[in-house]
Amino acid sequence: MITYEKTTACDIEPIYRLCKQLIDDYENMDSIDYDKVLKCVRRKIEISIDAYTAVFVSDKKVGYYHFYQNEDGEHELDDLYIFPQYQNQGIGSEVIKKCASSVKAPVMLYVFIKNEKAVALYKRLGFEIIRTVNGSRYVMRKGNRKYYEAYEERYKTAHAHGVSWENDVSTPVVADILKKYCIGQQGRLLEIGCGEGRDAKILLNRAYDLLATDISKEAISYCQKQLPQYENYFCVLDCLSDELNEKFDFIYAIAVIHMLVLDEDRQGFYQFIRNHLKKNGIALICTMGDGEFETQSDITQAFTLQERNHKSGKMMVVGTSCRMVSWDTFEQEIAHNGLTLVEKGMTSVPLSFDCLMYAVVKRKSV
Repeated sequence: MITYEKTTACDIEPIYRLCKQLIDDYENMDSIDYDKVLKCVRRKIEISIDAYTAVFVSDKKVGYYHFYQNEDGEHELDDLYIFPQYQNQGIGSEVIKKCASSVKAPVMLYVFIKNEKAVALYKRLGFEIIRTVNGSRYVMRKGNRKYYEAYEERYKTAHAHGVSWENDVSTPVVADILKKYCIGQQGRLLEIGCGEGRDAKILLNRAYDLLATDISKEAISYCQKQLPQYENYFCVLDCLSDELNEKFDFIYAIAVIHMLVLDEDRQGFYQFIRNHLKKNGIALICTMGDGEFETQSDITQAFTLQERNHKSGKMMVVGTSCRMVSWDTFEQEIAHNGLTLVEKGMTSVPLSFDCLMYAVVKRKSV
């Protein structure tokens, strides 16, 4: 198990020696004032030692890193060192993933060009070479996409093969709830996570006033190309960071919330729904699960390639995220975020989801 602790003054000398060793091993000595560089390195470590972190495995110190926001406002991973006897065990990779997942912005770093092992590791973890400095170091940057954006890559892979990723079968419970609560074409509807337009297409063809949204640009582009007559009814939206300047009579999200693993992200989802419902509006939320079993995926594994079965055959696609909760957790989340449960039940989507929990909610009365 990897744990982390803040460094102290006694770590200055070990970190300095590690920095010096890298310079000795990989720097182009003809291009630097060696003594001046070493003085600058030591001074930097002394000033910033409180911002460094020591890495431990089973209570043994195995390395250091410095992750901070630099003068240009960028999140920089600096002085990542794993001691030689602990290298090639995945520790460095876990540190990098931890740092990247802690911010919602790109992460950059400097690495010596001659340190081919480190360059290869960073590339495997999604870093790209941006530029070269003094002919001896690369500046590398990782775009740091949010874990729940992985479906963007799945859609791109499927569309590159000339097929859709999802099955073209609508979700029966959507029509059932619209009918039960007498929401007709005069109501304003919002879909969160429309994907390839499975449900939006049906409602738009029935003249519902629907805005269909998805965080995936690829999915929205696909919908607009497949349904050009409804191009303006689709738009890109991240419900965890974006806002709309209107409220809706009916909001629905099919198999979206289960892709949100972190508590703060799930809360953001519910808050978006609450903030965008009209006073008497209702929302339909469907999530994978049987109401009893709870599990969640490792978000650092999102975007990792894996083989999946597809209607067209086996396909290599990126992994995505998933969190299944019990009814107790589901209902607690709803209540905690200013929503009232109107009804709940079990449903399914033919060929896509055999077991979905659904909840109809409204804004909690003040």
